[in-house]
Amino acid sequence: MNINQWKKAAAMCGLMLATVAIQPAYADATPQAGECGKKAGCCCTKDDSACACSKTASNCCCTKAETNCGTKSKTEAKVDSRTSSGVTEQDFDRSVKPSDNFYEYAVGGWKKANPIPGDQARWGTFTILADNNSKILHEILEEAAANPKTELETKLGRLYKSGMNEKAREQVGIAPLKSELKDVQDIKDSTALLNMIAYQHSRGLNPYFSLDSAQDDKNSRKIVATIWQAGLGLPERDYYMRTDNQSKQLRSQYVNFMTNMFKLAGYSAREASKAARNVMDIETRLAKASLPAAEMRDPQKMYHMMSQDRLAKITPAIEWNSYYKTLGIDVPKEINVTGPDFMKSVNGLLADKSLLAKHKDYLAWRIISSGAPYLTKEFEECSFNFYSKTLRGIKVMKPRWKRVTGVVDNLMGQGLGQLYVKRAFPPEAKQKVLDMVKNITAYMAEDIPRLDWMSETTKQEALKKLHSFRAKIGYPDVPRDYSKLTITDSYYDNMRNAERFEKQRSLAKIGKPIDPNDWYMTPQEVNAYYAPSDNEIVFPAGILQPPFFDPNADDATNYGGIGMVIGHEISHGFDDQGAQYDGQGNLRNWWTAEDKAKFDKLTKGVEDQFSSYVVQGQHLNGKLVLGESIADLSGLALSWGAYQKSLNGKEGPVINGYTPAQRFFLNYAKIWAINISPEMEKLQINTDPHPTAMWRVNGPLSNMEAFFKAFDIPEGSPMCRPADQRNKIW
Repeated sequence: MNINQWKKAAAMCGLMLATVAIQPAYADATPQAGECGKKAGCCCTKDDSACACSKTASNCCCTKAETNCGTKSKTEAKVDSRTSSGVTEQDFDRSVKPSDNFYEYAVGGWKKANPIPGDQARWGTFTILADNNSKILHEILEEAAANPKTELETKLGRLYKSGMNEKAREQVGIAPLKSELKDVQDIKDSTALLNMIAYQHSRGLNPYFSLDSAQDDKNSRKIVATIWQAGLGLPERDYYMRTDNQSKQLRSQYVNFMTNMFKLAGYSAREASKAARNVMDIETRLAKASLPAAEMRDPQKMYHMMSQDRLAKITPAIEWNSYYKTLGIDVPKEINVTGPDFMKSVNGLLADKSLLAKHKDYLAWRIISSGAPYLTKEFEECSFNFYSKTLRGIKVMKPRWKRVTGVVDNLMGQGLGQLYVKRAFPPEAKQKVLDMVKNITAYMAEDIPRLDWMSETTKQEALKKLHSFRAKIGYPDVPRDYSKLTITDSYYDNMRNAERFEKQRSLAKIGKPIDPNDWYMTPQEVNAYYAPSDNEIVFPAGILQPPFFDPNADDATNYGGIGMVIGHEISHGFDDQGAQYDGQGNLRNWWTAEDKAKFDKLTKGVEDQFSSYVVQGQHLNGKLVLGESIADLSGLALSWGAYQKSLNGKEGPVINGYTPAQRFFLNYAKIWAINISPEMEKLQINTDPHPTAMWRVNGPLSNMEAFFKAFDIPEGSPMCRPADQRNKIW
């Protein structure tokens, strides 16, 4: 993923991979005598007695009676018996031809055998590994709670115990909310209103907008104050404006949900109903002023550096000096306002004195909704029923230990990660993955000069950027310091303390030099990212396990897994967003005008391809998923090319009847195997910059000659795009 997209669009989305495997060839079933030439992909002639197998015999479908068919090659005989092919034959669906739908062929069997657990919205490699990691984290927290050996373990254990103590939470009831809600109800004028907004911002609640630290896109060595649009309770702006019946029903459910939550917080039925409608009105106004997610992918549109005087002119209703004081920071010399028009609309809302009652209900809602998971069982269940069941299709709540482990991971993830790495991450894995990063980068350095659409001038700039890449693998070199975080026996207070601690840690970066040790993901996270402003790729320890990376698997399998992930993240540096940043992480045009026009034409081809795909009767948003689709397409090509280069002109081994190419592409499908609820899939289509899993496999592969050759994909089949429509960029 492109981390700038996460930071600026406030929507964190990961690689979303999954688990699967396959079998040699792709025949529907083992043919009987006399049927050999009739089967798809068969390498024999119609006359069984003249069986003619391919040189690897991996595609042969002849019967065992034909003794000259299917003989193992010498290459296969030399394979170390400890090496795994990475192929699990039960995982594919042989009723589907790979030329029709490779994803379903490769992982259809796995999908049938792995239904979504009741406490999950989706179930695939990402979630399975995350679930396994959660069990390790749980063990760590249980030990820290029972017998802490360090200050960090003491805080982790105490935070965990406060969440597990359900009896204490029920006894406390809504008391933690009362003082916060009273402060909101005591607001009498615009000055008090703005002070409350700043106070909530200092605790990470972000009503109306968000102010935080970020690197200056045009001077990446500087960290500046940055304002983003924020303040919505539904997933994104279009949820407030779509006119279809399903969207109208969802908005009605949201209002009912808020009404119930206000009642739990002590409001009368009449007060709760009015407050919910007031919140919906404020959020709808914010949504109408917000930029669509696809437009926020353009870094040029998100860069509006301005002085305090300029900011004051477009937002005269906000007393910024007072705001900064409450926030706890010095007045910034300059500030990047990513959405000036959005802030003008916020200013209009705050300047309208007739909306004071609605503003108070809105601010109260920010407190209630953010605090619900840390209060009583009723609050937790009410929040779950809307945000998890209605929006994501999750049937039941996770057991308490999973919920609380997740909270600790969210609030003190870097600290918990320090203990996770010691227990679960073998140090030798770091070097092996680093070697793959070097190999894939080296291949791209050789491939860029071969591009026929790019001039020599731009090629040199691209190589300069590539050679400036930095890689972080496993975990931060310097552990995060939690010594100033206060943890008590109150679960609710711990949440507020931890959120304030993290917000203040982030705000303290403004005006300071960048910290090269900073990570935007925890070590235990099953994900990876590219940060354009740092020009770095990062692979947490959590993703460095099978099927992404298996030290016992052969190179073809690993290049189809973690190799593709590495290629994907490198390619983000050259997708439609990343290509706007230079090797120093600055937003700078390093393209000739002619080359940029050619690049835009190539990326439009990818956009059009993915816009043509339909999921649940809805076309994918090609503009929204463009960056990830380019990264998938180019990442596959880079990883495949690097694997071929690693063979030094030799043929790779056939293992258990599978050619290297087959193992490579089968593991690529395997990492994306997933079952997903209809509700979660709909949410992904509307908000996520990643395409759905099937199209992340079939989309890129339908452009690749190496894939066609590996599985004998004929021209004109669904998995083979017409030659004049195939997309290739890097």
